[in-house]
Amino acid sequence: MPINKLRIENFKGVRDQAEFDIKPITLFVGPNSSGKSSCIHALAALSQTVKLPNSGRPLVLDDEFAQVHLGRFIEVIHSKSYTDAISIGFDTVIGERSLIRAVGTRLRKLSKSDAFAVDYSFKSTRRTQDVYLDRAEYRSGTASLTFKMDQKKAAFTVKAGNKTLDFLAPNDSSLSPRAYLPRKETDDSIYELLFMNDLGRQIINTELTSVLYLGPFRQSPLRRYPTRGSSPTEVGAQGENTITLLANEFVQTKTRPHLREVGKWLSALGLAKSVELARLGSSDLFDVKVKLADGANLPIADLGYGMSQVLPVLAQCSFAPRGATLLFEQPELHLHPTAARKMAGVLVEAQAGKGLHIVAETHSSDLFFGLLEEVREGRLALANLVAYKVKREDGQSKFAKIEIEQDADGSIDVLDPWQTDL
Repeated sequence: MPINKLRIENFKGVRDQAEFDIKPITLFVGPNSSGKSSCIHALAALSQTVKLPNSGRPLVLDDEFAQVHLGRFIEVIHSKSYTDAISIGFDTVIGERSLIRAVGTRLRKLSKSDAFAVDYSFKSTRRTQDVYLDRAEYRSGTASLTFKMDQKKAAFTVKAGNKTLDFLAPNDSSLSPRAYLPRKETDDSIYELLFMNDLGRQIINTELTSVLYLGPFRQSPLRRYPTRGSSPTEVGAQGENTITLLANEFVQTKTRPHLREVGKWLSALGLAKSVELARLGSSDLFDVKVKLADGANLPIADLGYGMSQVLPVLAQCSFAPRGATLLFEQPELHLHPTAARKMAGVLVEAQAGKGLHIVAETHSSDLFFGLLEEVREGRLALANLVAYKVKREDGQSKFAKIEIEQDADGSIDVLDPWQTDL
């Protein structure tokens, strides 16, 4: 199941703790430099930490192979103080997982609808700039398991509620610490806590691996695209893997469902009829052409910049696994206002088809109005849409949920003058 709540504190533009509902479609709107991307970057940082497991850091803010480059800890923390912590947390639902495990002589089973929450606090050393996990808390129902760093022991103290446990929890520099028993126990409840620890680690890894990020700076179109034998699972932060994903499908299957779906969405946006790939002999080079509405077949490099910028958005939506959380910065980048409005329909269709959660930040009123049109036409339930207005005030980002109401006749009322700040 995708992430459904996000909490951040002392991160980039966010000073005080803020909690956000992450609905199937979640939008952050506001002017430049207001802090719209703070929430997206917080989730992207957690995600890339899981995807770079050998980094030796519990939170990857920057790295040669990182998807989002945020800088050093002191540049990311809002307070600019080494004595303070960055806090990031999220909620999800346990969902379709292996939920039965032997506990002593009994079996422990969790419901697929059980909520699961995790909250992290990260600090950094001043001299070496090493980020470390100061605190991690798992919660499910009334149970909680908390890890608190003991710097003198270079290990975590573990608590269940307010009770300190006799667990071993070494600092392995990972995002999710693991507890061990120093001796055999006869108390089944102790094993249930270890089970909660293991399940929490599994959930965190699954959810954050399924967070897919696409940034606002995307690869420029090429005359020919090399695949270099790679097999990516997402388009990449700059959309650099888009054509490789499509080319691999082109070679490996005859039905090519993703290629056809991307073409269908291009048509829905009014941009083209289809996208076509051709392999150069037996090489790893591919030509990419786009068939326009008038039947012309043109190389993508000869078309407007918007085509190369929208393809990664469409490919990410098509190739995303079921239940993923997609992060987009300006999904409508370089699109005509009409196409930007129609982009809303593409996002709604992709979300509904795979149970995705799509989180986007935008300057575009057209995208927002397009989403309202999807609600008005009954293709998107109002309960599945949330939009936040972001503005910078008193040196920090302020977030306000845009109040949207739907009348009995289906008409939409926006009860906030949000357009004035775009």
